[in-house]
Amino acid sequence: GRFVQEGKATIRFHQPEQDICISKADPINLKALLSAVKLAHHGQEMTRAQVSTLTPATSSQVEPPRTKMTVTKRKDYPLPKSFPSSLVELRINHCTLNRIDTRILGLKHLKLLDMSHNNIRSLPETFGELICLADLNLSNNQLTEFPGKLFQSAVNNSLQSVDLSHNKLSRLPNQLCNCADLVSMKLDSNQLSGLPPSIGLLRKLRFLTATRNSITLLPASFLHLRLDTVDLFENPFLEDGPSTLMGKLRFPPLVEITARVVKKHRIHYTAEDLPQTLISYLEGGKRCLCGQLCFESFVRFLARLDLHRLAHTVTAVDSQGRTHAPLEAFLCSESCSAKYKKHPAGFWK
Repeated sequence: GRFVQEGKATIRFHQPEQDICISKADPINLKALLSAVKLAHHGQEMTRAQVSTLTPATSSQVEPPRTKMTVTKRKDYPLPKSFPSSLVELRINHCTLNRIDTRILGLKHLKLLDMSHNNIRSLPETFGELICLADLNLSNNQLTEFPGKLFQSAVNNSLQSVDLSHNKLSRLPNQLCNCADLVSMKLDSNQLSGLPPSIGLLRKLRFLTATRNSITLLPASFLHLRLDTVDLFENPFLEDGPSTLMGKLRFPPLVEITARVVKKHRIHYTAEDLPQTLISYLEGGKRCLCGQLCFESFVRFLARLDLHRLAHTVTAVDSQGRTHAPLEAFLCSESCSAKYKKHPAGFWK
């Protein structure tokens, strides 16, 4: 073809996943080399190949594998060819993309993906195939939901920073809290009505911003965070008052007892094992202050949480300079309820 006549060719290996890019080659020698590669690929005798003796390339003639790529204009987006499989950092901005290119999901070495300032509306459920992804920036898009299945993959063990600010998210999946190494999370300017109930499981989280959302209450597990910086400015938090118990404990039904055991022992289940109604039930648990999950049998109360208790740097939540917010908490048993009743105020100091 035309590229071979120009001394250019790309040889792609499936195992290991690597590309060899050839340029500035002698067209005749290049044709002979490609013929030999084709014969070898089809298991034919190499005696038919006429390959001349090649002079070893110098280090200056060999280009190292491409590890970084930035695209800021739609006309530069690589439509006819694949992304280099060696990429570690990929930035695609201001290209008006409305979905994630499936070719990106094949970049097994990718650690940083920045697709901010596009028109992306949803993520593929196979997004978790990016097994090395540590830094994800999807800010300034049109995302309305974030798939929970994404966090049932290897991403749980790699993701350290996520920026979902300036989208249209109304909720986040609780599975996000499975990302044990997450350090930074930006959720500003969405439509979030609350934070994931199990956010307190993110023990390495140090930077959290969720300004200009629709958050009215913080989940009980928020207490377990130890942050360097927290910014929850301009959320319509409820007027918090004294801690007051609401509801009445009753003996948990059999389905709740079973659900507590499944969650306590982290028993794995899939959509093939359980009907969707039970999966939804298991994902809808409330976390008691003791750490136990409860589903139907619990008492609820609101309390005032001073954000300085869990963060070094706190931005006021409103223009009045308040640095406290209402926290919704749950008690799962008579034992927990009795402990709370004995020292209702001491817990919050």
